[in-house]
Amino acid sequence: MKMHERIKTVREEMGLTIQDVYARGEAIFGKKKALSYRTLQRIEKGSIAKFASILRISCAMGVPLDRLLKDTELEHRMVIRKNERLDEYVYNDKAQSSVISSPARSFLAMELAIKPGGKTPPENAPAEGHHEKWIYIVEGSLTCRLGEEIFILEPRDSFSFESNIPHTFENKSQRPCVCIIVENPKHF
Repeated sequence: MKMHERIKTVREEMGLTIQDVYARGEAIFGKKKALSYRTLQRIEKGSIAKFASILRISCAMGVPLDRLLKDTELEHRMVIRKNERLDEYVYNDKAQSSVISSPARSFLAMELAIKPGGKTPPENAPAEGHHEKWIYIVEGSLTCRLGEEIFILEPRDSFSFESNIPHTFENKSQRPCVCIIVENPKHF
């Protein structure tokens, strides 16, 4: 079953209209951050939904995310085309990443692009549990600060570490940098 079909089926099983879901979302997230009525309509008609939108629909409908994912292509397998990425994070005007893995996987895979002179803000996984991050440099050069250590990575280099250690990524070169990051378990 397609994701949009599952959302509509669950909504109808609950006896909710699209207007009801919109009103609930607005009550939870506020008018500016709630999904618009038209966006909800487009998603149910088959438009690609960002993962953040699926999460908001789940909250607005008051159902666990796994109920929306159950028996959908997101649960079993998913091809994500370059122009159909499910979610993106804009750190600043020089650094952004997009999710390139299915939300149903136990890991989070992202493509990180940093322009020359760009840098991500400091981040670290929650202190509890065992969190890992793996990075593979596709193009350009990446400077990784892990705690007090600095690692300079070039194309085809990889780097893995416990991601609860504070870390940042920076492009100190004159060329754009693109890398793949896999985080397990995923956290947002």
